[in-house]
Amino acid sequence: MRAADNPFTVQKLGRLRYRLDGLSWEALLDRLALLRYRAAIVGPHGHGKTTLLKELAPRLEERGFRIRCLMLHEGERRLGRDRRKILFRDLAPHDLLCVDGAEQLGRWAWQALRWRSRAAGGLLLTAHRPGLLPTLVTCETTPELLGGIVEELLGRRPPKTEMAVLYSRHGGNVREALWEMYGRSADS
Repeated sequence: MRAADNPFTVQKLGRLRYRLDGLSWEALLDRLALLRYRAAIVGPHGHGKTTLLKELAPRLEERGFRIRCLMLHEGERRLGRDRRKILFRDLAPHDLLCVDGAEQLGRWAWQALRWRSRAAGGLLLTAHRPGLLPTLVTCETTPELLGGIVEELLGRRPPKTEMAVLYSRHGGNVREALWEMYGRSADS
């Protein structure tokens, strides 16, 4: 199969929308407002935290916020000067800071981020464990969710047992499961 024809390409996966379970976008945004726009999206690797953060950003812009986003990668214990400029330059109450992977920050860098973010209208982050800020939502996955995503990409419903095995093999990490599907499709 040509890479462009693979239904599991990065481009196609990037177009997937976050699927709220039992909650509307309006209810989620209302909860975030109750938390004074300072909250965490929590969950293990591959459970949709980044996707949810990306989906929330335009909805928060509609509410009048200017969004400033930053993604941290494994081992990034502090914010460098350029990243601090992105987040903190001319910070105002209409700014909302989004930090993906906040658990990467060391203790002092995290405290500095919290302190400097006080001038902003909010701080929304993703983390693998609760505790940095009040939890807005805990991202969870199921074999059914994986099956629904695969169905959307393939245009047909995959066998439930296959999705259950794939889900289990990757410990609920939907991203890794979809990468396996990419490899399978590439080999066919």
